[in-house]
Amino acid sequence: MNRNLFSTMRVRAGITSVAATLVLAALAVAFAFPFVWMLTAGFKPDSAIFNPFPLLPRGLDGRHYRSLLSGEWIPYQRQFLNSLFIASAQTALATGFSCAAGYVFAKFDFRFKRTLFVMAVFTVLIPRQVMVLPLFTWMNDLKLLDTPWAVILPGAATGIGLLWFTAVYHRLPDAIPDMARSEGAEEYRVFWITLPLIKPAIVAFALIQFTLAWQEHLIPLVMLFSPERMTINIGLASLNAGSVRVPYGLLMAGCTLTLIPTTLFFVLAYRHFRAALGKLTEA
Repeated sequence: MNRNLFSTMRVRAGITSVAATLVLAALAVAFAFPFVWMLTAGFKPDSAIFNPFPLLPRGLDGRHYRSLLSGEWIPYQRQFLNSLFIASAQTALATGFSCAAGYVFAKFDFRFKRTLFVMAVFTVLIPRQVMVLPLFTWMNDLKLLDTPWAVILPGAATGIGLLWFTAVYHRLPDAIPDMARSEGAEEYRVFWITLPLIKPAIVAFALIQFTLAWQEHLIPLVMLFSPERMTINIGLASLNAGSVRVPYGLLMAGCTLTLIPTTLFFVLAYRHFRAALGKLTEA
């Protein structure tokens, strides 16, 4: 009887596993299809793009990529480099500032600590649209409009980063910085010593921040005016919104190329990203 019960349980577990696999496979196909369609659409004529099948193009016609990279429609290469510089600089500044602020909030007690922390939380809750006009006025006063720094600086201070690194440093034992202090290390040196210990969290936050900065649309749209200084997202949006009919294959080619930096960063940082999330979610 016990043997029959064990066999029944094994059969049920197998059926459940197969069902779960089929559901996950169906979801994977559903999520992957738009990306595959976008990748293949860059090699198709407009007349064939909106026909889902056949999904693969008959031949690899790269005229849309050549037209885009040649600057025939927009200064794509320049805008791509603009986006890369803005996202990289903003990520470096936001990661550095947030890491230092999180260390201070987690390891020190000081006046108005709770008030400042609540204010940081409010910056996460306030929509970006509400802050556009004050940011525009500030950048105008600083004479930074239509420069990359008008987009970089507003994202250099982030409440999400403060919350992230405060949680990370709360999990770091106090004995580690105390040991460094007992050896006579200055406080900035103590902070520097802790950085290798939270490397996965730093890389994970950098990945998140870079992705957000790369995909940012509102702030660059307001702060940048010249086509040669725009980010690639604004450049592609201007093509789609223009009065001149632009081939859809060219837009798909541009969108495909914009996926490269974030995809490459994710592949390189995935191991650290997974480790950081595991440490933050473990009991």
